[in-house]
Amino acid sequence: MIPSLRKQFNASFTPEKYQTFLRRIDDACGTHVQFRLSETPCFFPKSLLERMAEDGKELIRQLVESPEYRARSEASIPAEFRVANEPAQPLFVQVDFGLVRNASGELQPKLVELQAFPSLYAYQVTLAQSYIDVFGLEDQASGSGFRASASGNARLRFFLSGLEEKSYRELLRRAIVSTHDPENVILMEIHPREQKTLPDFLLTEKMLGVRTVDIEAVQKQGSKLYYERNGGRVPIRRIYNRTIVDELQRKQVKLGFDWRDDLDVE
Repeated sequence: MIPSLRKQFNASFTPEKYQTFLRRIDDACGTHVQFRLSETPCFFPKSLLERMAEDGKELIRQLVESPEYRARSEASIPAEFRVANEPAQPLFVQVDFGLVRNASGELQPKLVELQAFPSLYAYQVTLAQSYIDVFGLEDQASGSGFRASASGNARLRFFLSGLEEKSYRELLRRAIVSTHDPENVILMEIHPREQKTLPDFLLTEKMLGVRTVDIEAVQKQGSKLYYERNGGRVPIRRIYNRTIVDELQRKQVKLGFDWRDDLDVE
C-alpha cells in the first residue's frame, strides 16, 4: 500500500469514526451487514491496480478464446445444469489476486481464483464511498483534511477504466437490465433474506430497480417464467442469476422449472 496515506489514515483513525462508518453502511443497505468490515480501506497505487486489471484480462482471454478449455469445461458440468442457449462468453468474470513481494521488495499480483460469477457490484460502490465520506478521504485540493498527495491535488478513486459513479451505474444497468423494464428483470437467489450478501441485493434493487426473487418462488407456464408481486403474476424476461449449484444440491431446493428448458427468458 502507499505508506504515506496509510500513516495519515492511522493518525486520524478513531473507534468513534469506525462505529459511525458501520452505522452508515447498515443505513445505506437497509439491513445489518453480517460480515466483518475492515477498519481501514487499502491504498494502492494506480499502476498496481492497472497491472492487476491487465493481468486479469489476459487470464480471461486465455480461457474464453480456447476451444479446448471450453470443451473440457462444458464436459465437467452435470447434465441437469446445462442451461439452454448459453452465450459464448460469461457476462461476469471475477479475478482474485494475492499480493506478494518479489526479491526487490516490489508488490506482485499472483492469481488466487478466477470465476465466471457476479460479485457485490452495488455494495462495493457504497462501501468505498462510505470510507471516503466518514473518514474524510475526498479530494482535498484546498489543502485541508486528509491529503491524497503532498501537493494536495491528487484524488483517491475506486473506479477503474475511466468510470465514475454515473457511468459505472449505467454500465451495470446495461449488463443486468439491458433494454428491459426493470420490473421484468429479477435477481434470483436461494432464500435471499438468509444470505449474507443480502446488503448487495437490496442495494442492487435501489440502484437498478430489479426485484430480488427466491428461486423457489419462480413459476413456469409454457415457455415463460413468472414471479408474484402484489397478488399478480409478473413475467420474467431476464435473470441476474446469483444461485450457486452447490447450494442448490446441498439444500435440496425444489424448482418450478428445469435449467435445460427452452425458456423465453435471458
